[in-house]
Amino acid sequence: MPSTIAVTQPVLEISPSAVAQNPAWDADWAHELLEFARSASSQGLTITVEAADRLYSPKQAALAAHVSRATILRRIADGTIAATKRGTHWRIKQADLDSYRAAVLEQTAAMMADDW
Repeated sequence: MPSTIAVTQPVLEISPSAVAQNPAWDADWAHELLEFARSASSQGLTITVEAADRLYSPKQAALAAHVSRATILRRIADGTIAATKRGTHWRIKQADLDSYRAAVLEQTAAMMADDW
C-alpha cells in the first residue's frame, strides 16, 4: 500500500501571471513537476495535485496594490473588495484583488481623460 505525503509548504508554486509573462517557464515548471512525480513514484508515494486560489492577507494585498493596509481594510468594509474571514483574519482571492486594481485603474484613467 503506497504512503501518502502531506506537504504543508508548497513544493512548487506557479502563478498564472508568471507563466503568462514567461511562456518558456511553462515547460520548465512542467519538467520539474514531472521529475518530482517520478521520484515520489519510485519511492511508492502518492502525489495529489491541486489548483487553489492564491489568498492574500490585507498586508500582502496592500503591497500588491500599492496602497496602505488601512485602505484595503476600508475597501473590505465597504464591499469594494470581496474577502472572507478565516478565523479572525481576512483573506482576499487573487481574482478579487485583480478586479479591484483594474477598477482603480479605470477610475484613474476616467478622471485623467479630461486632462488629455
